[in-house]
Formats: sequence, structure tokens, C-alpha cells
Amino acid sequence: MASDRKRSQRLETMGGMAAALAHEVRNPLSTMSVNLQLVAEDFAQPRTPVEQRTLRRARLLLGEVKRLDGIVNDFLKLVRGYEIKPETVDLELLVADLLRFCEPENARLGVRSRFLPDPAARWVLADPGLLRTALMNLVLNAQQAMTERGGELLVETRGRAREVEISITDTGPGIPADLQERVFRPWFSTKEGGTGLGLPTARRIVEELAGELQLHSEVGRGTRFTVRVPRPPPALPPAGEAPA
Repeated sequence: MASDRKRSQRLETMGGMAAALAHEVRNPLSTMSVNLQLVAEDFAQPRTPVEQRTLRRARLLLGEVKRLDGIVNDFLKLVRGYEIKPETVDLELLVADLLRFCEPENARLGVRSRFLPDPAARWVLADPGLLRTALMNLVLNAQQAMTERGGELLVETRGRAREVEISITDTGPGIPADLQERVFRPWFSTKEGGTGLGLPTARRIVEELAGELQLHSEVGRGTRFTVRVPRPPPALPPAGEAPA
């Protein structure tokens, strides 16, 4: 379709621009990192309050340099695309493991998480690492929506004829209708300190997995993201098992 071609051309152009930007940004970041490491080594055993303060500042700046390098890498991946290696994935195991990883942060924020798996939705055809990244970004988005007063995070899976649905629902404040499409644009964020890359990255990954990501949100009630990814063909079972 014409719209798909235009989007593909736009992403290709952005990919070239991103590569040039990454090159220009990474060189000074690398120089800064090396020099800050040398400063930290020089003050590794501070003897005065000034030296202690210098060491703290050097470590703080090293952390910021690392964060900026991560943002450049994330943006580069977003616009260039991903190397997809699809296989049959145990979705139930992947989601359960992801939620266990997020549990300490949920506890800190007062967020209760629930997982309602559908046995008919256990197997999907996807790149497991990239699918986990996409779902993690959606879970983190839900967490960040509930930092004010906690809430509930619900993850559900549902089996369909040719695909599987994964829905991630939060009880946060919701997203106004006029912002719902903008949240998928790089650099747009309603959160203080947000990079605005999490949701665009999630959508790009899902689409490259031959899937779809949809958003439904109501102000005052919460937000639900629904991911649809294909089922594996019958001839592609996981090692030692067969899809249900």
C-alpha cells in the first residue's frame, strides 16, 4: 500500500540520518567516558571533602554518559529495524518470567500484578528476545503510569484462530484521545525524564514480528495495549514438544 511504502521510505531516510547522528554523538561521548574514568581513578581514594565531591561528580557524569549512549543505541535500532530470528516461543513462560523480574519495582510502587494466561495461547511465532523487549516496554509504561498511587497491572493472553493476543492493562490516569497517536512518535513523552522511545520501539518490534499493536485508553480509568502476534505453523514445534 502507498502509506506503507511512504512509511518504509521515511524510516529508511531516518535510518541514514540516525547513523550519521550516532557517529557524531558517540565520538565525544567516548572521549568523555574515557576522561571521566581517568578522573575517577585519580580520586579513587579521596582524602578531602573536595576530592570526595569530585569523585561523586565524576561517577554521576559517567552514569549520564552511559545513559546517553543507551538512548543513541535505542534510537538507532528503532529506525534501522531489527534482525528477526523467529522460532516457536512459550509465551506463558516468557510473560511469567518477565513479571517476576518486574515484581520488586511493582512492590516499590504499590502495583499489584496479575497474569491470566489462556492455555490456547501458549505458543507464538516470534523472536523471543525482541518479543520480551516489546512486552517489557509496555509493562514499564504501565508501571510509570501508576507511580502516583499504585494500582493494578493485568496481563492476559487469548488464543485466536491464526494469532495470539497479549493485553497489558493498567489502572493509571489514562491517555487523552488527542495524545494517543502521538505516544508512538519517537521523543514524545508525557513523563518527566522520559525518552519517548519505549512505545515506538514496542510497536516497531511487534510489526516486524508480523503482528499488530493497538491502544485503548480512557481518561480516569486506565490504558490497555493489545499485542497480536502469529501462531507457529504446525510443522514448527519447540524442541521436544508440540504446540497445543
